Amino acid sequence: MNTDHFVLSGVKVLVIDDEPEARALTKLVLTLYHADVIAAGNAVEGLEQVQMHRPDVIVSDIAMPQTDGYQFMRQLRNLPAHNGGQTPAVALTAFGRQEDRAKALDAGFQGHLSKPFELQALIDAISSVTRQLFRN
Repeated sequence: MNTDHFVLSGVKVLVIDDEPEARALTKLVLTLYHADVIAAGNAVEGLEQVQMHRPDVIVSDIAMPQTDGYQFMRQLRNLPAHNGGQTPAVALTAFGRQEDRAKALDAGFQGHLSKPFELQALIDAISSVTRQLFRN
């Protein structure tokens, strides 16, 4: 039996993206890999979802109105650990330059992927940050 599609089984992922189509596509892809996916349309909703559902990992867009992904990450990291402040996160963004990657990592993301993303790269990024989480 091929278990490749079960690699995210049992992993709770919060997807934050203000673009409904991008959010739906990312959610669909992760669901096909058996992740338990929660979605939010903006950073404020994302923070609420983190505190209500305590996801294992967050996949967040950067370029969002009102509160962008960098601001979201700073707000998230200011939360106590028991409220989700240490939740690993991957930036999924159209900003793909090396300095954009460095800015995302400096803001508190553990991974950075450029849109359009390769499916396997997204799965690998999520697997990587969740392996680190479950090792601790």
